[in-house]
Amino acid sequence: MTKIVSKIAFFLFPMLLMCACQERGKSNENENLLEETKDTISVFQHLLERGKLVAATDCGVFNYWLADGKPSGFEYELLNDFCKSQNLELEVLVIDDIDSCLRLLDSCQIDLIATGIGTTKEMKRQYLLTMPILTQKSVLVQRMPQRWNDMSTDNEIENQLLRSPMDLAGRTIVLPKGSHNVNVLKHLSDEIGDTIYIVENDTLNSLDLVRQVSEGKIDYTVVEEYVAQMANANFSGLDTKLAVSIEQPLGWAMRNHDNDSSLLMAVNSWIDNYEQKNMRRVLARYVRKGRGIMKPKPMPEGHICEYDKAIQKVARNIGWDWRLMASIIYQESRFQSDLESEKGAFGLMQLMPVVMEKYGIDYDSSPEEQLAAGGKLLKYLDDCLEDKVLDSTERVKFVLAAYNSGLGHVYDARRLAEKYGKDPGVWYDNVDFFILNKSKAQYYNDTCCKCGYLRGTETYRFVDEVLERYEHYKESVN
Repeated sequence: MTKIVSKIAFFLFPMLLMCACQERGKSNENENLLEETKDTISVFQHLLERGKLVAATDCGVFNYWLADGKPSGFEYELLNDFCKSQNLELEVLVIDDIDSCLRLLDSCQIDLIATGIGTTKEMKRQYLLTMPILTQKSVLVQRMPQRWNDMSTDNEIENQLLRSPMDLAGRTIVLPKGSHNVNVLKHLSDEIGDTIYIVENDTLNSLDLVRQVSEGKIDYTVVEEYVAQMANANFSGLDTKLAVSIEQPLGWAMRNHDNDSSLLMAVNSWIDNYEQKNMRRVLARYVRKGRGIMKPKPMPEGHICEYDKAIQKVARNIGWDWRLMASIIYQESRFQSDLESEKGAFGLMQLMPVVMEKYGIDYDSSPEEQLAAGGKLLKYLDDCLEDKVLDSTERVKFVLAAYNSGLGHVYDARRLAEKYGKDPGVWYDNVDFFILNKSKAQYYNDTCCKCGYLRGTETYRFVDEVLERYEHYKESVN
């Protein structure tokens, strides 16, 4: 049996920890369970008696996600296999911030971190690290030169790309906060005898940063090889050939309880039996699942997709520009009428089952019926916000945010904006700041917030990307 604490419920995280402490108090255990038992039984024996392993991993396109309502992913599959081998229940906390994971490990709220920890000397001094789950090189992600498709020779392209670690001198590279590649680049900076400027971003993950390179918002990031494989499949115009490290071992981390390595030995024994070739085969399966974002088929000039007329009809009914609605549909499904997400969202407008039921459609509904339901949802959101954001052009941004994250989070962000002296009726540089930062405890724990935690980077990006594409559609399509 597996218990999952998902990222969707992450705003309850402080309560989760409080409940965990209360549960332990009821069973007459101290805040640190392992301290009480260290003189009589080992860490692993205690875990077996408890009957449950509590692990943290991150949510993403390969480590963990929900598929058809069931947990899946590379790290999840490995964790589940280990627990089955030991007859243990598995509880997974889904947390994207490695620093938060380490704090939980330090306070004995979790037993291990399963999210590709670099086995550096610094980490080894503080924690027990398993045998490598994987070994992977880190590679630089950079954009291909402008108009590279028109260049006549490979040399012409190669001469404009970074091809040696020495070329990184003086460059600025953006990484997710806490990434083991921070230490990789610091070591490389020492090796080349020059400065590599490292910027740690505390809101975006590796694939988010790859997207930003692709869109020209940043110049460089560094990722593991398997992330680079997905990057090359999902984003055009990227180069990932420059390795910036040798093969790096990536493993799981656990707390060092007075040199009690019993849990480490149990995990290492399981890893040894699993073998690297099996690890790579499992990883390859999940890398493939994260690849190949479907691209819409080419359309004649002046058209957007095969559903243009149906979109125009719905847009007229709700008083929207059909090109804006088309931009939302592209963002959600790439115009795929049968697309179903891991979270259960379905169709052209990626409506969740509860919304589908509300508007009378199901998985057999036609594209036209899907669009009609999506239009009703947009109209509902617009009506809810009409008396709160009076400017109709400005209100569109709030409707887009609500479509992506829900009205409750938008209302929270407006209340935060008003409380902290911003304009709750203006999106850019006002309410968008609080959507973007609603993953920070000082905001989602604020008394004016009713919906708690939100990983707002997705919503923030959703609004920007839909509106940018809409401007393009307005220029190219009547």
